[in-house]
Amino acid sequence: QVNKINSATSGEELAFDYNEGQNALDEITEIIPIGGANQDLSASSYLDHDPDKIVLPHEVEEQLRDYVNMIACMYRDNPFHNFEHCSHVLNSVQKLLKRVMIADEERGDSDLEDFYTSSIASDPLTQFAIVFSALIHDVDHTGVPNGQLIKEEAHIAILYNNKSVAEQNSLDLAFEILMDPQYKELQRCIFCNEAEFRRFRQLLVNVVIATDIFDADMKDLRNKRWEKAFQQQDLSLTREDEFNLKGTIVLEYIMQASDVAHTMQHWHVYTKWNERLFEETYSAYISGRGEKDPSEGWYKGELWFFDNYIIPLAKKLKECRVFGAASDECLNYAISNRTEWEAKGEDIVKRFVGRVKGQGKQERK
Repeated sequence: QVNKINSATSGEELAFDYNEGQNALDEITEIIPIGGANQDLSASSYLDHDPDKIVLPHEVEEQLRDYVNMIACMYRDNPFHNFEHCSHVLNSVQKLLKRVMIADEERGDSDLEDFYTSSIASDPLTQFAIVFSALIHDVDHTGVPNGQLIKEEAHIAILYNNKSVAEQNSLDLAFEILMDPQYKELQRCIFCNEAEFRRFRQLLVNVVIATDIFDADMKDLRNKRWEKAFQQQDLSLTREDEFNLKGTIVLEYIMQASDVAHTMQHWHVYTKWNERLFEETYSAYISGRGEKDPSEGWYKGELWFFDNYIIPLAKKLKECRVFGAASDECLNYAISNRTEWEAKGEDIVKRFVGRVKGQGKQERK
């Protein structure tokens, strides 16, 4: 049996106001309703169907393909922040999301503490939103960090008040395209009413902005929310709010871990992407868009990044108790890569420098 999804209940165009008079950063919220009692009718109606037997209308498939192609073309030809990185992140998101689904299947009825996994596992809109976020998260990335854009007083830095500049730019560009009338059937398939639209939008905002890991204010906010959800008992929260808070945080951590997934994978994957990031950073320096030669601090910088971000993040994935063997794998690879980098990193950086300078000579010829 094949189940046909109707992309809309009427031929009317969807027109919802969003982000009126404010930046996406202003839309960040602590708790997003996920699954359960918050589930939208259109999403819940699909849960009894085998996803492999669901057939999307032809026009929806065509519009989705066209949209993905449009987004792919908007990724710049950077060594690191390119569409291949986007694809790598997207695959990593799917892997971790699948682990959440498996954890929910394996969870016993007595494991009420981890019941929030069901909220994610039973919510197609949430699942689609995080995969969609991975697709768009670095659209139009310029190949330089936010700090450099702010220093240059770039247009987008001024537009976004020097906060989460690249992330907000990617989100706004991608979302504006999605809301174009040429994608109206795709829109209706994702959200068919205002409640679904607003929840989808909120998920994108929280998850994409979560990739800005160097903003001190956002980092402090996320740490406080983590403690509130997983380390302290907040008696002011209802059970439903507690589940939604945990679910919101888990979605953000899935995205954060996936954005740096190369650091938690096999050594050759880590070094491949590390060299690409070095090349991108070094190229920016050579072109006058960086104050310091990255080769001077790259070795120690990677050790700092492992110790202060990657390994703590991998440990939090484990503490969430929803990723099963995947969290052990992430942590073990992170520790292993850190150890190997400490032993070999200085020589590897020299090779990075040699290759990037060699490329420069070839280009000048």
